[in-house]
Amino acid sequence: FSGTSGAAPMVSGAAALLVQSFPDRSPLEIKAMLMNNAETSVYTNPATLPGVLAPITRIGGGEVRVNRALAARTAMWDEDTKTPALSFGYHSVSYPMVLSRTVKVRNFSSKTRRYSVHKSFRYDDDAASGAVTLMAPHSVTVRGNGTATFRVLLAINPAKLGDWPWANGSGGSQ
Repeated sequence: FSGTSGAAPMVSGAAALLVQSFPDRSPLEIKAMLMNNAETSVYTNPATLPGVLAPITRIGGGEVRVNRALAARTAMWDEDTKTPALSFGYHSVSYPMVLSRTVKVRNFSSKTRRYSVHKSFRYDDDAASGAVTLMAPHSVTVRGNGTATFRVLLAINPAKLGDWPWANGSGGSQ
């Protein structure tokens, strides 16, 4: 039970539960609550340990955890694209480049909250190359029932990027 045929009804049902519990929240806030609280530690073969993390292209936003979403007091999303997935897209880079995104944080609780911001890579070897550097503040403070924003910068050093693995010929496209 996997793929779109399994995911669509599960996510729809989870979203319906959130809308029923929080009728005043926007569709973007509901989607963010689901995506921000999904389980991303998904493995290609969970029966073998230590497992290998599945690629994001296989798991999307992660496995739905409606219990976490229902308990969430916070939601975050990309302010420009209005999506909870923070993506910098694909860029063909031949010179150093810095990309930027604005993250909006919504505090649903009545108390001011300070959130720690943790930067990480899905795979250790991505960080080890030094080709990509993430920059963000160490924390953001959001007043009760309010919002705040912070910037995330992604610096790319093309001199440290590995070779493109999909060349023309038998191993790639013609």
